[in-house]
Amino acid sequence: MKKIRFIETINFQQYYKYKVIIFIFIIVASLFTAGKAFAQDLTIKEHIPWGWIHDFELYEDGIFISPYDGGIGYFDIDENFNLTHQYTIDPGGGHVLAQFCVIDSFLYALDGAMGHLAGTPIFFVYQISNTGYQFLAGLEPCGTIWAQFDPIIYHNGNVIFHNYPGDYFRINVSQPSNPILTGSLYSTSDVSHDIIPYQDTLLIATRQSGTGFWDGNFRIIENVPPDPLVSLGTYGTNSYTYTSGAINIGSFLFTSHLDGLRVYDILDLGNVQQIYFYSTAWGRCVSKVGNYIFMGCNDGWHLFEYTSPDDVQHLDYHSNDTRVLRMRLKLEAEELWCFVDEGAHGGIVVLDVSGNVGIDENECRLCDKDVILYNYPNPFNPTTNIAFSLSEANHVTLEVYNIKGQKVKKLVDETLPAGNHTIIWNGTDLNNKPVASGIYFYKLKSGNYTSTKKMILLK
Repeated sequence: MKKIRFIETINFQQYYKYKVIIFIFIIVASLFTAGKAFAQDLTIKEHIPWGWIHDFELYEDGIFISPYDGGIGYFDIDENFNLTHQYTIDPGGGHVLAQFCVIDSFLYALDGAMGHLAGTPIFFVYQISNTGYQFLAGLEPCGTIWAQFDPIIYHNGNVIFHNYPGDYFRINVSQPSNPILTGSLYSTSDVSHDIIPYQDTLLIATRQSGTGFWDGNFRIIENVPPDPLVSLGTYGTNSYTYTSGAINIGSFLFTSHLDGLRVYDILDLGNVQQIYFYSTAWGRCVSKVGNYIFMGCNDGWHLFEYTSPDDVQHLDYHSNDTRVLRMRLKLEAEELWCFVDEGAHGGIVVLDVSGNVGIDENECRLCDKDVILYNYPNPFNPTTNIAFSLSEANHVTLEVYNIKGQKVKKLVDETLPAGNHTIIWNGTDLNNKPVASGIYFYKLKSGNYTSTKKMILLK
């Protein structure tokens, strides 16, 4: 009866006015929902059949590929995803180049031959272009490596790699033609799958050999060149899991595990805390595009979105009949290239990450290379951590405002070095008096970059 009386009290003009408003609302909501559905879609753009690949790297308009039993080939890629062979880097002498990394015009590679001849290089340096290459130097820091899985990375003028079962090496390549071994760590028993530089440490995605899949999520190694590499221990639980891939976003580590996606707060490396878990089939690799996380698994791809690293949502899943083992981002083309082991999609699969996740290239470059800004916890009481990452030294201001736009607190006004930074706001104003519960905004300026985000203080 109440509803009938309400309708009877309005005239027809008002009635149709409300109908129009409701109709517009439904259309807008439908468009928003459709847009979100589109944004959550994982789309395969191209499949390039191929056999087993140790590793691959995108370079200029082409791709380097190291197959199972040969050198590293370079191929041009045309607009139809046809690969045209240009040259192959082959040192001969029984060496089989396997894992490698490409930085600027240099390629650093490991010998993946089953047997190693003493007195010959295991580590190779080449100068490269899209038309040819030149051998620069070789080094023998160790013997035979298990290069089918052993990771190799470049970081701040150094190349770091793992040698199964459990040895790590750091080589200074600031002069590529004269590589120098500056650090090593032996007998950790690691089966390493990824190496992530974080502040003055290396975070190693690993498990320990001889323990099956039962122990070791990641190892922490102190890395302060030219000092020795020092293990600070492992973080892990005695559960059926291990880490196979990882990326860090500020002081958070996103990892692909045997049992799913896990996110850790690594602000205090002495007290690592897991803050998110999503169960999947065997996680193999993980990649970041803007505010989206792609994870390759034994049975396909998963897509996650995060508004802050402790607020992660699963968006989509695209099934596959076998393992997704490698991921490489081609940002300028808004593509994610993946190596799939056998099956219907065996070879290289290219995912479209443009319209699917609404990537703006400039925004994406900013997220990945310049400044990452978030706070945690949020809501909070009485303190929150405001974290940001700088790709280079810059003058930074960080200020807190209330909902009226009035400045509440200036937290930073100084030049800061490149790296990860965390500032604690204790919920006080300019006079160090506690502020009331409510919505506040923190604003960061660094060079030409400005970002303002919201946080909530609940008492």
